[in-house]
Amino acid sequence: MDESLTFDEKFDALGEYYEMKSPNEIRNFLKDNAGIFVLLDEVKPYLKQSFRNNQYSLEMVYDPECESCSHLVLRIYVSSKRFQNGVSEEIEYVRKNLRPFRRQYGVLSEFAIQAGVKNV
Repeated sequence: MDESLTFDEKFDALGEYYEMKSPNEIRNFLKDNAGIFVLLDEVKPYLKQSFRNNQYSLEMVYDPECESCSHLVLRIYVSSKRFQNGVSEEIEYVRKNLRPFRRQYGVLSEFAIQAGVKNV
């Protein structure tokens, strides 16, 4: 990700690639977790390789029992057939390739990647 960009420019660029559910909540979360910007940029080649024609969304998930345990989810929408036939290996491939970046930028439990079913 281009480090010369402002926070707002980086955030706006996310909207060109990811659908954002509750963008204001995501914006506030990213202010405290800037390393996620790097992950969202680094994950793109793996998404294109494994999930080329799919849609991607970002959404906040909150733990009602732990206020500080919220995290951002990158949801990869696939067909119900692909979901039922097992998409977990492809998701794990993407996760595995992000692990070095997660460690490098200190993004551990704050970010998750999950599959979702896209109703067509």
